[in-house]
Amino acid sequence: MITPTKFVNANQSLIGLGAIVLKSMSDEGNSISSLWDNLKDNSDIFSYERFILTLDMLFIMGLIKFENNRLRKVKQ
Repeated sequence: MITPTKFVNANQSLIGLGAIVLKSMSDEGNSISSLWDNLKDNSDIFSYERFILTLDMLFIMGLIKFENNRLRKVKQ
């Protein structure tokens, strides 16, 4: 489920969803609820659980951080 396989398309894997989430994040940061509102109609994400799993994966990978009640991309 995290990485694409012959049974899981790239945009349905958590890696692919992470790219979708990162593209939709603004440079000044988003609240979790506003980010969910922007992405909930995306057919690849299709559930709040997968959205949260994607945020968890991005946080563990060090690509996002949570500061002042906002999610921000980590500049590298």
